[in-house]
Formats: sequence, structure tokens, C-alpha cells
Amino acid sequence: MTELACCSSPTWGSETTDLGHADSCDFLLGRCGNCGAYWLNVFSEATKITGYERVSDADARAMLTTSWGPALKAFMKAWFSEHG
Repeated sequence: MTELACCSSPTWGSETTDLGHADSCDFLLGRCGNCGAYWLNVFSEATKITGYERVSDADARAMLTTSWGPALKAFMKAWFSEHG
């Protein structure tokens, strides 16, 4: 995981979406307040480590439109397995 590094002055924006918990991690989707890039704030409950993962616009749209519950949990688990 990394820190925000999408533009010359990245900031964690004020609007976020809680995507719940999957695979021992909590996921919070947000955007850079400067350039609008999507990022996940990922918190590992097992290790207590937190960090950011860049998210493509297409993946962010899928995260925002997938039904809450088992479908979103499965999507986030698969996404994190591939990108985390």
C-alpha cells in the first residue's frame, strides 16, 4: 500500500463511501481533493496497518453500484486479492 501519489498536491477529499469489511480489511473509498482520482483507504484488522490503494474509475464505479452485503463483500475480496 502507498500514500496518495496521483498529482502534485494530493489530499484526501471530504466525501467518502464506506465499502465495509472483507478479507480482514475495512475499505473506505474516497477521492483526491485536488485531481479527483479514486483511492481506497484500507485498514487491516489483523496487522493494524493502514494505507491507500489507487482505484481505477471503472473499479470505483463498480464499487459504488454493487449492492451492499454479500455482493459487495465478494467484489471487495476479489479486488483486494488482485490489487492489494
